[in-house]
Amino acid sequence: MMLKRISYFVLSAGLLLFFGCKEKAKTGIQTMQARSAMEVNGMIANTSVLDQAYSYTGTLLANEEVELRPEISAKVTGINFKEGSTVRKGDKLVKMFDADLQAQLKKNQLQIELAEKELLRKKELFLIKGISQEEFDVSENKLNTLKAERDLLVAQISKTELIAPFSGIVGLRKVSEGAFVSNSTVITTLQQLDPIKVEFAVPEKFLSELAVGKDINFSVESSEDVFNAKIYATESKIDAETRSIKIRAICPNSSMKLFPGHFASIKLNYTPQKETLVIPARAVFPVLKGEQVFVVKDGKASPIDIKTGFRDGMQVEVLQGIVAGDTIVTSGLLQIKEGMPVKVKLVQ
Repeated sequence: MMLKRISYFVLSAGLLLFFGCKEKAKTGIQTMQARSAMEVNGMIANTSVLDQAYSYTGTLLANEEVELRPEISAKVTGINFKEGSTVRKGDKLVKMFDADLQAQLKKNQLQIELAEKELLRKKELFLIKGISQEEFDVSENKLNTLKAERDLLVAQISKTELIAPFSGIVGLRKVSEGAFVSNSTVITTLQQLDPIKVEFAVPEKFLSELAVGKDINFSVESSEDVFNAKIYATESKIDAETRSIKIRAICPNSSMKLFPGHFASIKLNYTPQKETLVIPARAVFPVLKGEQVFVVKDGKASPIDIKTGFRDGMQVEVLQGIVAGDTIVTSGLLQIKEGMPVKVKLVQ
């Protein structure tokens, strides 16, 4: 009897020791797993109305711009503008040598006066049958020819003056007084900067949102101001390669803070859509066949294929793959492997 009691005691002690060690081992494994879980930031996927705002880069253009070139070959005898100055339409900017043409014009005018007197005498003789119709016609044709030569000389003389075709700002001049120029010589440029144009391109699917008359806002690096422009024209066709279309807007520029060649950062807001599932863009990573996010379930990270829609640089619309309420990892994506234990710190 005593032997049975001793055996029972030993067996009970052994069982207690066995299960106690097993429980400690289990607890130890869980503790090690908890300690080895990677700490990451995350968020709960939720729905919201995502304002569809796209950013585009455009270029500022002068409202009017022209390279000023002479129409004839001649020597420059006068420059009547200062570089960078404002001029008005019709101002005489450059004068070229015309003394030879002026002399020809003076000679022509004297010839016209003599021809007119001669024609008057011939007319009196013709009326009294003193000369034939043919003789009278010769004198009349002579006068008409001289007058045509006069008109030609006047036109040639007018080409020795370079006239501003519109009001604007002249650029840097490329010639000096005394230089010989031809119709291939660019003397300077003339630009009209108030108002100024903004040119940019948008995907064809948004064309209906950008009707003529719509206001847009843009900024440039050289100023902290936000400028407002109004769309006034669109290209007549869509670019076959980029599937985009060019748009131009006009902006007042009386302050002269905007210059042609500036890059314009344009932000366009389109019609807001209904509530949709939105997650931070930093939570999405590319894979061979699309995009994925890490979803945390039971303390472990699992990569999930998703289909995305609109994105604005900070947020991404998710169309398929996850649902509202899923816990999404937003940091440490490069270090996480499938099935890895993670400890999520929820952040906004």
